[in-house]
Amino acid sequence: MTRSRTLTRWQRARWVLATVFLMGSTPVSAAGLAPRNVQVGSSGPGVTTSYVINATTATSDLVGSISFEFCVDAVGSCVLPSGVVTTGATLGTQSGATGFTLMAGANGRPYLTRVAASVNDNEPLSYTLNNITNPTATNTSYFVRITTYTASDGVTGPVDNGTVALSTAEPVQLTGVTPEILVFCVGTTIVGNCTTIAGDTIDFGDFSPTSTRTGTSVMQAQTNAAGGYVITVNGSTLASGINTIPALATQTTSIIGTSQFGMNLRANGTPVVGTNPTGVGIGGVVANYNTPNLWRYGSGEAVASAPSPTNENTYTSSYIVNIGGAQAAGVYTATMTYICTASF
Repeated sequence: MTRSRTLTRWQRARWVLATVFLMGSTPVSAAGLAPRNVQVGSSGPGVTTSYVINATTATSDLVGSISFEFCVDAVGSCVLPSGVVTTGATLGTQSGATGFTLMAGANGRPYLTRVAASVNDNEPLSYTLNNITNPTATNTSYFVRITTYTASDGVTGPVDNGTVALSTAEPVQLTGVTPEILVFCVGTTIVGNCTTIAGDTIDFGDFSPTSTRTGTSVMQAQTNAAGGYVITVNGSTLASGINTIPALATQTTSIIGTSQFGMNLRANGTPVVGTNPTGVGIGGVVANYNTPNLWRYGSGEAVASAPSPTNENTYTSSYIVNIGGAQAAGVYTATMTYICTASF
């Protein structure tokens, strides 16, 4: 009986020892990094790009290294996604906990290292890893597992961790062609752009030797031609059969009582007519038609131009007609044709 009781006590002692051993081997889990995200410069498959890794600590502790592990799955054994290359990665900006250098390590597991230093909980961290090649599979998820360590070797003393899901994406290719452009329109009224141009007739009414008759037309031009554009005016002076109102061959003031026909592209005070060019383009009026209150007309002459590609400019052509008392009676007409030539 004594032997039996001794055996029972030994068995109980062995059970207690086994229980203590099992409790002592329970692993400690790291706390979660949150919030966390990874911003990739490009999600294209096989593209070499940058990764901006952001995470907030959960624990106040020493941090000597931080690893970034690229895996096919979020948990379990880490299988490197096909095509991922991290061995040429470089460290860009860093904030929160700083002083790190980048160790390429094994492909798919670069890590940051420094002499271990304290980091508080709720500390936002941010690191830019450049020159990382994405997985080559299209529209496929993969994961970056982030872990902080107390040691500087990227494996010893895990503190906080977290996983971020990412995905490659098939790029959408957008294509289009900008052709050679010349937008040019002529009329008597315009509001905004050439879609609103209207009118093709100017009626001077009755000419008189005691007053000047005036009228205006408008035109707008823009082009992407390397050499810009040139606008010319073409047509004969006002005529009625064999009778004409002489065109001004040189820039001349308006003289009431003298037969004259001329034009310019400026705002004028004598007589009051016209508007200066408008618009955001770089076009302008050529010298012969650019002086207020001086008038001229020569068929085929340039009246406006732009030296290079330009957005729109709107020009107002102002016309004057004077006659002398001896000007022959009749219905006088003329057709002004404007031609815009772009140099591509």
